[in-house]
Amino acid sequence: MKKQSLAASLTALALILGLTPAWAANTTYLDVDRAAWYATSVAFCQQHQLMDGLTQKDFAPQEPLTRAALAESLYRLAGSPAPAEPQEEPDEEQTFFPDVGEDHPNLAAILWAKENGVVSGYEDGTFGPEAPITREQIAALLWNQQGGSQREQESPAAPFTDGEAISAWARTAVNWAYETKMMSGTPEGDFMPQNNATRAEGAAIVMNYAKTFYNLSYGYPLPAPETVRANPYNSTSFLLNEETGYLSYLGGPYTRGIDVSSHQKEIDWPRVAATGMDFVMVRAGYRGYTSGSIQKDAYFDANMRGALNNGMKVGVYFFSQALTPAEAEEEAYLLLEWMKGYNITYPVVFDWEEQDKDDSRTQGCDGNTVTACALAFCKVIEDAGYTPMTYGSPKKVYTDGILLEHLQDYPFWLAHYTKDTTPTTFRYHYQMWQYSSSGAVDGIEGRVDLNLCLTPDWSNWSSGYVRPDYSWLLPS
Repeated sequence: MKKQSLAASLTALALILGLTPAWAANTTYLDVDRAAWYATSVAFCQQHQLMDGLTQKDFAPQEPLTRAALAESLYRLAGSPAPAEPQEEPDEEQTFFPDVGEDHPNLAAILWAKENGVVSGYEDGTFGPEAPITREQIAALLWNQQGGSQREQESPAAPFTDGEAISAWARTAVNWAYETKMMSGTPEGDFMPQNNATRAEGAAIVMNYAKTFYNLSYGYPLPAPETVRANPYNSTSFLLNEETGYLSYLGGPYTRGIDVSSHQKEIDWPRVAATGMDFVMVRAGYRGYTSGSIQKDAYFDANMRGALNNGMKVGVYFFSQALTPAEAEEEAYLLLEWMKGYNITYPVVFDWEEQDKDDSRTQGCDGNTVTACALAFCKVIEDAGYTPMTYGSPKKVYTDGILLEHLQDYPFWLAHYTKDTTPTTFRYHYQMWQYSSSGAVDGIEGRVDLNLCLTPDWSNWSSGYVRPDYSWLLPS
């Protein structure tokens, strides 16, 4: 058994050798170690929704790849076309597989695969949807989808040491798979045609196939970039009250505010309102940075009621650790449930911050992923009638955080703590500035974040502007 496991690992490594560049291999699956050879392939398949986990949390990389799972991946690569309309009097050749019922989760994919000659089933007429698929069968399926039977010229024979073990019906396809670098063998030169492929190997093959024949690249597809607007504020118009530590802006309208969470514990809201603070951004919840579970902030409802009952305007933020647009969408929908019944007149914010810890699920996450998640979150919030907003620091925007050129349709909350609260040198447009994390506000024990909002009226933020449709970023 140990020898077989080692051979399988070497084969898997050979499958992706030379085709996998360095990339942040972050996935939402708890059983995919970011250091595993297949992590990048699984992340790629999740980004493009080409292969699902066996559960929401588990990809099951060492489980066998099934015939139905591969058919589903090829079907999605083809754009998930609708099955052809059945003829009124189908002949025997059009009879569907008897072991694939109408309630099978991969029914559409298997129908499409048969209609397009990708699969033909077993000799007894069955498809065997849950049966493991061998390496030579994978080669045949990929070859069929690429119109292999119509090719005028065959590929040269692959130099596998076990070439005689390859079934006669699969040799042409295996030769083609080797020539196109879809599949390789072990360092010893074996192809192992009858070995069942694991789901990890399947992800690597699907990734290579998608990159070669569908021109898919790493990362989520984003809308066309727009020119990022420049910082319009006059730095000499910011005025600091040395006694309170509060900023004012003499160059236009502004409001002062704070942002709070369970870290501030119980707050005396009448005293806070008496300080002249106009608004508060309340944390509604967060996603954990290890297992990714979502938690509601323990003080959310108390803070919302306290601020609103004392005449303060309120916005909401969610501390996200989303790794996919689907997770960001999940966060947004749950947030909408929590916000029901509250008069929210300030933005609803996607606050994504990398946790630089060894066990952090977001460690090393790239800006493309964060931006795709931000777009998904903002779309849900906007469709519900609220003003969405994104959040970030200069370091993350300038380096590997959110990509503002894809987020110009939404306001931005800047987090930048400058020395002695001097005006920020951030060169891009922002609507709200979190200028201190060590503010002192009567009614709050300990330190609290201080904010200056330079767009105090959010009622007309989207007036007369039709935003692009980002629904294509979200899972169907």
